[in-house]
Amino acid sequence: MFYEIVGKISIALVFIFLILILISLLLGVILIKKHRFILPKLLLFVMGNFQTQVKKIAGAFGLGERIVDQTCIEVRNHLNVESFARVQAKDRILVVPQCLRNVKCPARLDSKTGIACRECGMCIIKDIKAEVERLGYGFYIVPGGRFVERIVKAVRPKAALGVACCKDLNAAMHEISRTKCVVLGVPLIHEGCVQTKVNLIELFKKMKLGVEDTAANVEKICADANIRAS
Repeated sequence: MFYEIVGKISIALVFIFLILILISLLLGVILIKKHRFILPKLLLFVMGNFQTQVKKIAGAFGLGERIVDQTCIEVRNHLNVESFARVQAKDRILVVPQCLRNVKCPARLDSKTGIACRECGMCIIKDIKAEVERLGYGFYIVPGGRFVERIVKAVRPKAALGVACCKDLNAAMHEISRTKCVVLGVPLIHEGCVQTKVNLIELFKKMKLGVEDTAANVEKICADANIRAS
């Protein structure tokens, strides 16, 4: 009798778990397609803590694993944006991936601080660095997610803004969110291992959250960067 009850409870829990995952996937589709946030904390809890299972079910329904990473990034941004804006720029860091560099980039990797941009102008990192210095952020160009975790532990910023492919960005945001650091993310619009691309307008807008600036200045910076990157 006891084992029968345990068995029924176990089956019920599995059923409830599957229902939660399916609901989360539905909410994720609504978010990505219509940018509507419905039960964002529940959505993040399920997708953030059961990513492997959710991705398998998403794949089985033909949605693809990427929707899980996209959803987690969007929800974290939605939940953290106000807290991020309250942090002073000097207490924030910006972390970008080395794949944004030009293949002929002359910069070299430092095992502690990442890649030190030499401002050669062959890629948009020079423009990002200029905006970083203007606003007062800490700035790091890194080769991977583990490097990001080391930097956050060493620097202990109050807020971090990251750029990466969806999968790596989601993983990094998940890890950093376990600390007291407020995290936002901007996914790459063109992924890969070399010469990737990021939406500069979106990146600069997130960088200046809570910081005095003008929209005209942001547009000018982006326009100049696009000219140099083309």
